[in-house]
Amino acid sequence: MIYHAKAVKAVKFNKLRNSPEIKKELEILHTKRSTYSDPVQKQCRTLCKTVAWPAEIERITTCKRNGVKFPDIGSYDPCKCFGDCFWDTCTNVASASFCMPQYCKLGAICSNAPRNLSSLKLFDTGRVGLGVYTTTDLDVGDAVKTNTGYTLLYNTRSVNNNYVYVDALRCGSITRFISHSSEPNATFLEQQTRSRVRVLVKMIKNVQEGAQITVHYGNERWFKCACDLCWKEPSRTGESSGDE
Repeated sequence: MIYHAKAVKAVKFNKLRNSPEIKKELEILHTKRSTYSDPVQKQCRTLCKTVAWPAEIERITTCKRNGVKFPDIGSYDPCKCFGDCFWDTCTNVASASFCMPQYCKLGAICSNAPRNLSSLKLFDTGRVGLGVYTTTDLDVGDAVKTNTGYTLLYNTRSVNNNYVYVDALRCGSITRFISHSSEPNATFLEQQTRSRVRVLVKMIKNVQEGAQITVHYGNERWFKCACDLCWKEPSRTGESSGDE
């Protein structure tokens, strides 16, 4: 099932930071995890039947930019974080920037640095086609993957003052298979450091190994919701409904 990037816009961090649910989870996380632990270093188990990558889709890990350039927002001082760059304490996160070694006290060994976790796997949802699940536990704020394709609609304009979107129709990372849910556990978050703009898949809820990764693609969509609340089993007439 293809989710065309033009139907969803990347989220700005300020829209998330005031969420009561995320604030509560972050308070718990400070106690639970004083230092960053790379999810791929945790014990992994295959809990779903992993399926092969579709042959007709080119698998890539970086965007095909096609000459698109973004304006340089300039240099800045490194963050002063200890243990991890949490959403509610890191100055880089507050300025909607992702961490790089030269701008991070932790050398970008933190949850605010771009990650491409190998612990994300494809599986057949049995409901809405292919989906993505995790073989490790993930915490709120964890960056799990960079959304890639042909350089989702960015909020940041290019140097030519044009809006840019990721078109993952024929190529992309595993994020192109993430299903829609009215109760998502992840989001597409736009961040920029210098002239580098990234749309990262970041967790907005804690999930355990085996959980399906889902995002909210907005109201203008034409595919079914994958969550248990919205899904209805096929009727006797062979029809099914997954609408909200």
